[in-house]
Parts: sequence; C-alpha cells; structure tokens
Amino acid sequence: MSIKFWQRWLIVVTGGVIVYGLMLILLPQTTHTLFNTLFFASSESIRRIGTDSSHYVALVYGVLGAVIIGWMVTIMALLIISFQSQPRNTWNIITLSVVTWYIIDSGFSLVIGSLAHVLFNTGFFVLFAVPLIALYGHLRRKPVDDHF
Repeated sequence: MSIKFWQRWLIVVTGGVIVYGLMLILLPQTTHTLFNTLFFASSESIRRIGTDSSHYVALVYGVLGAVIIGWMVTIMALLIISFQSQPRNTWNIITLSVVTWYIIDSGFSLVIGSLAHVLFNTGFFVLFAVPLIALYGHLRRKPVDDHF
C-alpha cells in the first residue's frame, strides 16, 4: 500500500474520532446510553444515581468530547499540512500522542477495574496503529531529504 493510502486512512480515522467527540456533546443521551450499557451493563445506571450526578456526568462527557475534538483537529492539521513536507517528524508526533493517550487512559482504566474501557480504547488504538506501523516501514526506506 502507498504512503498516501495510509495517510488517508489516518485522516478518515481522525475524522471519525472528531465525529465521536461531537456525539459526546451533541447527542449526550445516545452516548450515555452506549457507555452505560457497555461499562455498567445497563442503559439506566447513570439515571439511577440522581439528577445532580447525571448532570455532572453530562458535563464530564461534554468536556471529554471537546478535548477529543481539539486533539484530533491538531492531528488532522498535522496530517494535512505537515505530513507532506516533514513526514518523519509528523509520524513521530502523532505516534507519540496516540501511544501516550493509550498507555495513560488504558492504564488508569485497568487500575480502576474497567476492562471494558481498555477494550474500547484498544479498538481506537488499532485504527491508528495499523497505518502508523505501515508508515513506519515506508519512512524507514525513504532518504531523509526525500519529500512525497
């Protein structure tokens, strides 16, 4: 597969994660139901803890969505703007960012006993890891001064 293919894969995945972040903000009931079912085996679990707690959880999901969108907009800009002129540096930055997120988020999830969240993270991680690993092979073969 070509470098452009893997770059486009990353752009599509990044766009998908932006949509996911927007869903956390714009479709809170849908995402809350999904997470409640996935992590607590019940779509009603947050509603049972009370209105104030439910509003707090909505705030946390909204903030999480905003942070995810900001992170992915940065990655998207790197993929669209920097990748052409500095593919190795761009790859390093994106890889460091994704691996750091995965280790910290999944590690914390394991500590608090949320294996379901680790599995959820792993799905996203694989979507990034496959093209990043493929690009690594391409970038190692390219001379340092070679631009795409």
